[in-house]
Amino acid sequence: MLASRFIELHYEGGPYYTFPLLIMLLANVVLIAYLGLAIISKKAISQTLIEIVKHIGLFAAVWGTLFTMYGLLSAFDAIEGAPEEIPMPVIMGGLKVALITIIYGLVICTLSLFSYILLKLGMKSSNTSSV
Repeated sequence: MLASRFIELHYEGGPYYTFPLLIMLLANVVLIAYLGLAIISKKAISQTLIEIVKHIGLFAAVWGTLFTMYGLLSAFDAIEGAPEEIPMPVIMGGLKVALITIIYGLVICTLSLFSYILLKLGMKSSNTSSV
């Protein structure tokens, strides 16, 4: 149920805009899992890899915002050029679709930043316990 709704929103938001976000999400999940396992097994990890988690999340937020603004601009152009008055439910439906990419990007950013904080704390605790 939830997966089908997610896939539906993914396609509704525009595959050209949401597929890069999906790739960013998958890349971050794999990287977070790798870093988490490295911290648990007390292996040395690069600070750069932890920073990449944060930067992918921030890029996802920017990507979502950029294409939300693009979608709104396109919608407002279509409304402005319409020969007759457009019903309010049609306008609201378009605005709802335009917001999908920003929500998707912000969810990825939130997950990334939360993981970044946990990874930094885990790295500090593993460094202090090994001294």
